[in-house]
Amino acid sequence: MITKLSNFTHKSFVGYTNPSGLLFRPKNILFGYNGKGKSSIAIGIKDEFLKDIIKKPENFRIFDRDFVSNSLLIENSEDKIKGVEASFSKGDVDIENKIKELEKLIIKEDEIEKLDTNISKLHKEIRTEIDKIHDRRKGKSNIQKKSKDESIERVIELYKKDFQDAKKIESDDENLIKINGDNAIEKQIAQNENLKPLNFSKIQTPLIEEVKAIFKEKFGEDISIPEFEIVQWIESGLKLHKEGDNCKFCNGNLDFLDVKSKLAEFKENKRHKAIEKLKQFREQLQSLLDSIKIIEKESKTYSTNIGTDIEQYFTAISAKKNTIVSLITSCQSKIDKIEIQETFDFELLAETLKVIEESISSISKAKHQLLLELRKKQNNLTTLVKGAIGLEIRKSATIKEKLKEVKDKVVDVKEKRENNKKKQQDIQDLKQQKSLTKDFADFVSQILNDINISLKVVLDTDNKNYIIKSTNENATLTIKDISEGEKNLLALLFFYYELFADNKQQRIKPEIELIIVDDPISSMDDSNKFYILEMMKNLLELKNQQIFVMTHSWDDYCNLSYGQENNQTFATFEIRKNNGVSTLVELSRKVKPYNYLFKEIYEFSKKSGEDIKTECQIYHYPNVMRRIFEEWYGFKIGRNLNFTSNLQKQIENDFSITSNNQKTKLGLLIKVCNILSHSINGSMNPQEIHQSAKYLMRLIEDKDKLHFDKMKHNN
Repeated sequence: MITKLSNFTHKSFVGYTNPSGLLFRPKNILFGYNGKGKSSIAIGIKDEFLKDIIKKPENFRIFDRDFVSNSLLIENSEDKIKGVEASFSKGDVDIENKIKELEKLIIKEDEIEKLDTNISKLHKEIRTEIDKIHDRRKGKSNIQKKSKDESIERVIELYKKDFQDAKKIESDDENLIKINGDNAIEKQIAQNENLKPLNFSKIQTPLIEEVKAIFKEKFGEDISIPEFEIVQWIESGLKLHKEGDNCKFCNGNLDFLDVKSKLAEFKENKRHKAIEKLKQFREQLQSLLDSIKIIEKESKTYSTNIGTDIEQYFTAISAKKNTIVSLITSCQSKIDKIEIQETFDFELLAETLKVIEESISSISKAKHQLLLELRKKQNNLTTLVKGAIGLEIRKSATIKEKLKEVKDKVVDVKEKRENNKKKQQDIQDLKQQKSLTKDFADFVSQILNDINISLKVVLDTDNKNYIIKSTNENATLTIKDISEGEKNLLALLFFYYELFADNKQQRIKPEIELIIVDDPISSMDDSNKFYILEMMKNLLELKNQQIFVMTHSWDDYCNLSYGQENNQTFATFEIRKNNGVSTLVELSRKVKPYNYLFKEIYEFSKKSGEDIKTECQIYHYPNVMRRIFEEWYGFKIGRNLNFTSNLQKQIENDFSITSNNQKTKLGLLIKVCNILSHSINGSMNPQEIHQSAKYLMRLIEDKDKLHFDKMKHNN
């Protein structure tokens, strides 16, 4: 048994040897905050044990932060875990013979693949036969083959549906089988869709109304206003000149601005404007006449494609040509002699426009109706032709024979593969029955299930090592896929259960003499801490092995040491660090967590600014201060200390804090407790933490001196 370290040097331990009054016992608990030297002393204990030349690595077990990578994972792997042998059941002596018999019955995969190749060949032959029937039946009609990407079963299913759709139109199979496709209706549809549209030039209603007013207006003979054509001529000529030019026609003087002014006067003249509007009206009448002539040329094409019934509409349109000519003549007469009262038959014009528009509409409707009928016929014919194709495919003896052959081969392949799969599973089960690691995997998985961890450990295909799986999705996981808490728990379970030679954890493996556990509850969820603590207590009760359990948590230390006394069997220590050098001191288990933490902050508050520069665990103190503040406030004021936005006002009122200086210090304390106790980052200020510790102690001393004095002297 190790009683002390001798001249141990590692990191913060420098030439350290236990004092004579501070020796290790068979069962030892060491408390120390992170950074004080727990991991270093674990190494020191192991090295001290191995100084005895008769001791071997198999005589000790050590659990630390590197256990997963150093002791659990297989080298160069993130998902395979080393197998742990634990003989919890008897293997069958005949297993190997059974495995060999099963292996002989497994059909080779290349033989099954030959059947797959034959099935693929039959599929191609069936598809070729189907496409031949399709091409012959569709004739010149535009009916597409089924997609090449579809399976042969899906293709036949689609043709079956085509046949069922056709039966809704033609129920007699004898009639349906006689139907073949052609493109006659498709051509008719194309010809009708390509007919030129019939458009006519409409006359705008506002213009008609303006011309009506002109015909009613009386115009006197105004000799001061040139004729309309002369005004247009002057306007064209003026565009060739600019101010200051001589006349480009006679080279005489030209008063550009005077001519421009007179031109504007001429154009604004009522008579001139009326003639301009009449000419617009005449041009639109002429456009209407030209439209009718174009429509007449389409008469024969339309009647040939749509039918002779529509000729009456073309005749009605042609009959209006003379009417429009007479209306053009009336308009021209008014243009020539605007001052003479002429008549214009606007009712006749309206009737003419109506006849033309209605006739064109009737022709368009006839065309549209014919297209609807043709498309319906075409759709029906397409449905019937596709149905006839489907019917012939159903009746094809060749296709039936090949489909039956495919079905038989598919069933054969499926049976062979399923039989192989079953035999391989039987072989795997038999191999696992042989494996000493199988019982261990099942046992650990059951423990994980009992404590509600959604992981399980199963044998890898090599039947020697393990893989981790999710119980929810059965997905294989790597160490990176699980949380730190799950990783530590899994590692600790493996470490703990590997110590024992039986499944009830009653017989420790006889070769094990020393067990070291460094911070077993690190990163554990609260729900799992109790289970881990019970495991550690079980270790501490082992009779023949020396045990060292180390923790950074005062609560865990108190739980583990509860009910124990320092004696020849049991000892407790604290790892402390001063000026960067670690040492061991004896630690009482009677100090309650609050008392211990209070004393720690009290001592920290008494340090100087120079001292805190070497304080390696200064970022641990905010969380300790928060716990002290919460507990003291709770029993002093009688309610919980909730770190909310109005907390400072609440505390100021509770303790009558009015000084701005005190309020500032209180605000810093709240900030340190509320923010820094939950995170570690580079923005933390050691001076702020130290100042807050001093203020917390002063606040308690001022408001509860009796409590303060008792706690600071508590040992």
